[in-house]
Amino acid sequence: MNQKTCRSRCDCESKVGRQLHIIFEAFSGDLRRRGYHANTVGLYGRVVAHFGRWLLQQHVAPRQIRPPHVDRFLQQYLPRCHCPQPVVRSFPVCRGALHNFWDFLRREQWIPDPPKRAPRLRTADRLLLEFDQHLDRVQGLSVVTRRARRRYAREWLEWQFGRRRLRWSTLQSRDLFRFVTARAQSLKGTSVHALAVGLRSFLRFLEYTGRIRLGLAGAVPCPACPAFPPPAQVLDSSNRVRFLRSFDRTTSAGRRDYAIALCFSELALRANEVAALTLDDMDWRALTVRLRQTKQRRERLLPLPARVARAFVAYLRRDRMRVEHRLLFINLRPPLGRSLPTDGVRNVIRRAFGRCGIKAGGPHILRQSWASAAHQQGTDLKRIADVLGHRSVETTARYAKVHFEHLRQAALPWPRLQP
Repeated sequence: MNQKTCRSRCDCESKVGRQLHIIFEAFSGDLRRRGYHANTVGLYGRVVAHFGRWLLQQHVAPRQIRPPHVDRFLQQYLPRCHCPQPVVRSFPVCRGALHNFWDFLRREQWIPDPPKRAPRLRTADRLLLEFDQHLDRVQGLSVVTRRARRRYAREWLEWQFGRRRLRWSTLQSRDLFRFVTARAQSLKGTSVHALAVGLRSFLRFLEYTGRIRLGLAGAVPCPACPAFPPPAQVLDSSNRVRFLRSFDRTTSAGRRDYAIALCFSELALRANEVAALTLDDMDWRALTVRLRQTKQRRERLLPLPARVARAFVAYLRRDRMRVEHRLLFINLRPPLGRSLPTDGVRNVIRRAFGRCGIKAGGPHILRQSWASAAHQQGTDLKRIADVLGHRSVETTARYAKVHFEHLRQAALPWPRLQP
């Protein structure tokens, strides 16, 4: 290699090094703006600097960075690295830092977006996509119900055909019976019932589209309906008070979490409905809240109690920063400003239950407790169903637990007559 070529290569590496340095500085500034602690910013900076030195050795320019480079650094280079301190070798830390770095490169467009390629779908995948659209547009089922029916349909397709071609002419009634019987060995009663309903729905779709002959959907065995569930578990008034008092409203997270808890205990919302609340859903003059993204995909207009409104106002004025989106509840820990997902909303309630020693699996018990309390106060089931967003009053009846004190009064012994 002649002297001119060496000088040109050194100049190129120096230019790449300067570009990397500029990007690393911008990445550190982005972490600080998103609320990361100074120690975390420094730790991530050392990881990314180590990654940058490796990129120089591989002669990779900043705009050429791709996910395989990150994987090769983590999986192949890092375990054999003998670089001196202060190099960070912890795999979880390095993975978290480089994933944040990759996300930053994409957001700030330091690297071009990869070309979008249409995924190659198998015949079964295309069929399930068509089935999902049918459930959505024709039957109007919720996302959760559609997901469950797709899962059962996929299980049956894999059991019946595997990776072979879908030959509908070979399908027999006994095949459906064998499948349901085989799956029932490892499922509970309610799951077997859901499996039969989902499979029957899929076969009716196949009949509707002319893929199979009429009548095969009726060959799916009908397992016994699950027994009527026991009365819903609810919290009494003392436990509800103890639960709400467990939130430290002197902190930002405590005020936000208290407002989330009131959405469950006072408005009887679902977790996904709480996570989907936006600033535009509140009508402060009329004191109402509009629910747009509901399970039944029907808008509901609920009154906004003064207690809930005060909690919302305290959180909005003191804790919610200005962000690009309009979602109500946001992350108050790094990365700051992101919308709080449905699982994050559930975890807020689970942590509060843990502090109180309340044994409950999730926030749904608060929704059931509201329905039970409203029923005990004389509210009819139709109004409770409207608030909960139920189409059927029978569904609401399982939420509104009967007041056992009233039952005891109804079961008093017949008074004896004086002789």
